[in-house]
Amino acid sequence: MTTDLPDDLVLIARIRKPHGLSGELEIESFSWDDERFSKLKRVFLRNREGILSEMLVESSRPTSRGVLIQFVGVDSRTAADALRGCELFIPETERAKLPNGRAYYDEIIAMTVVDDATGKSIGKVTNVLNMPAGDVFVLDLEGTERLVSNEGEEVVSFDTTKKELRVRLLDEY
Repeated sequence: MTTDLPDDLVLIARIRKPHGLSGELEIESFSWDDERFSKLKRVFLRNREGILSEMLVESSRPTSRGVLIQFVGVDSRTAADALRGCELFIPETERAKLPNGRAYYDEIIAMTVVDDATGKSIGKVTNVLNMPAGDVFVLDLEGTERLVSNEGEEVVSFDTTKKELRVRLLDEY
């Protein structure tokens, strides 16, 4: 069913494949907390043609291979297989609350980069890369790209309210 769609949708998962014969789907979660799917009542599904529609969630459960989800009206393997590769979205206002000191990537991207020692603005965050050793922030420092690890000593703090990333950059070698 297509509905009036919110403008502020956030990608939370991608459908991998059907699971079993009753229409259950295995999804790839992009959430830090897979338990959050048990609280969902609805999601917005974007199919391979880019068309968005609202789907009601019948049930979900975490497994060792990810999360399984069942939608109202999807009650066969054939119906589930038609959803393979589709993406699941929720309105930004329904995102899970993060623990203190954490932020979503889209809250970090476009933050002003501030030199902690001088308090001066020196650039912008242009991207966040999810790397095995931790997040890496891509900074545009007046036309020069610089990568800094959130796990390293260069990132002092970030403030989502002020939209500010404070850094103490090390000398390049």
